[in-house]
Amino acid sequence: MTGDVYTHGHHSTVVNQHARRTAEDCAAFARHLIAPDSRILDVGCGPASITVGLARWAAHGHVTGIEVGDDILATAATTVAEADVGNVTLAKESVYELPYPDGSFDVAYAHQVLQHLSDPVAAIREMARVVRAGGWVAARDSDYSTMRGFPSSEGITRWREVYRQVCRHNSAEPDAGRHLYSWFRSAGLAEVQMSASVWQFFTPETRRNWGYSWAERSLQSSFAEQAVDYGYATAAEMEDIAAAWRAWADTPDGYFHFIHAEALAQVA
Repeated sequence: MTGDVYTHGHHSTVVNQHARRTAEDCAAFARHLIAPDSRILDVGCGPASITVGLARWAAHGHVTGIEVGDDILATAATTVAEADVGNVTLAKESVYELPYPDGSFDVAYAHQVLQHLSDPVAAIREMARVVRAGGWVAARDSDYSTMRGFPSSEGITRWREVYRQVCRHNSAEPDAGRHLYSWFRSAGLAEVQMSASVWQFFTPETRRNWGYSWAERSLQSSFAEQAVDYGYATAAEMEDIAAAWRAWADTPDGYFHFIHAEALAQVA
């Protein structure tokens, strides 16, 4: 991901939200590909909450988690240590230039990574290179245009517009999910299996977590800074967006959902 700009950044409000993700939630579409002795590459492992789940699935194998930032790798190392899994290696590497020989892994997996890259096809091609013949490339990405909720909110509609503008400014694709099939094929993976899943937020706990997280991220994260710096929103508008998220989170009938697309392709 050398040269790419990560829209979210690694503010604690972002990392804490990402740390709620698990392999069971985020890699179920690839679970049947992972054997007890699988060698797995976890691209953009973040705080490693998914990584440790993959490691438990491949208890007699190994997981290599890669990231481009020292701070997030330190957080990942803490997660791995606390989970007490001994079959994980963490490394500071770019998905565009992986330092592994051809065929090093059984599965290369990326969750919510390709949407932040300026050249996702090159990344997929490199992931495929380091997977053995007969192994698999797996990716899951969301589609921000599908992020909709009830009751309707001008502030959250504005948030979606600003977020997508910031991503595009960063040469990234916020609606990556719908592009996975094309990207995989462009990377030379002709037989692509597609699925989709939905995240929903409507219980008091999930609604408050999602809403208050985005309220804080709209004020404190790299996204918030970029939105203002790039000229897509004023600081006052970001305050209004944060207030809209909090109001939605406190609405007893509040509901929100969005789609993830999931792509699997076997390496020839």
